[in-house]
Amino acid sequence: MSMSRKSLQHNFLFTTRGGAATLALIVALSGEFGMAQPPKSLAVVNSGNGGTVIAPNSLASALGKGIGASTESADPPLPTILGGVSVQMTDSSKASVLVPLFYVNPNQINFVIPDGVAMGMATVKILNGDSTPMSTTVQVAPVAPGLLTTNGAGTGVAAAIAIRRSIATQTDTEVPVYHCDANSCTSTPIDVGADAQVFLELYGTGIRGRTSLANVSATIDGVSATVLFAGPQGLFPGLDQVNLVLPQDLQGHGEQDLVLTVDGHAANKVRVNVK
Repeated sequence: MSMSRKSLQHNFLFTTRGGAATLALIVALSGEFGMAQPPKSLAVVNSGNGGTVIAPNSLASALGKGIGASTESADPPLPTILGGVSVQMTDSSKASVLVPLFYVNPNQINFVIPDGVAMGMATVKILNGDSTPMSTTVQVAPVAPGLLTTNGAGTGVAAAIAIRRSIATQTDTEVPVYHCDANSCTSTPIDVGADAQVFLELYGTGIRGRTSLANVSATIDGVSATVLFAGPQGLFPGLDQVNLVLPQDLQGHGEQDLVLTVDGHAANKVRVNVK
């Protein structure tokens, strides 16, 4: 496949062949938050990093024993009732809304924080037919960067794709970032040799509210990587995308931490392997 430099500065790579499968994986990961046991009381977390801060137009997970009756998932346009469950959010301005849902199981509900929700503490209530609905509070901020990982828990190998552009021919090839078997996913070394330029696409949430692209930065093993795009992925609600250039200075570094910072807020560290 090939694409212009302009497309690499935007979020269009999911329109290429194979993109639907990658999107399906990422959405599944954001819906499987790697929870060993549900918490005893209701908790709402950032679906990317498991943190306690969320942002407008981001993915969030409600965790609690028995909050859902069955396992259901939905595609856009997302419903506000799924598997007999609704989630009501009341923000700091006292405005209430039923949020869009995309995944429900007996101990977890994943949803999209609505656009325009007020900053500050919000109350989230689970409406599942119980006479006394479970509720909790969560902090809403302009940005709450979280990156998706292959284990669904916000740690380890990044759920990402890479594009390798030949300098000689200016043709692009998708190269693997990770490999999964029945048990786990491991990183795949990415070649950043002098004959090509490699672009990495990360997927996450809570990023699009950044004040400017200049206030988004990334380092891999302490080496700065140029960020070309940071904003909505465009095909799935709440999903964000970050495109960056892998520096050739990373050649031979192996698997290292990637640190993304948005408006001074660091996302969860993810692992990337450079050959």
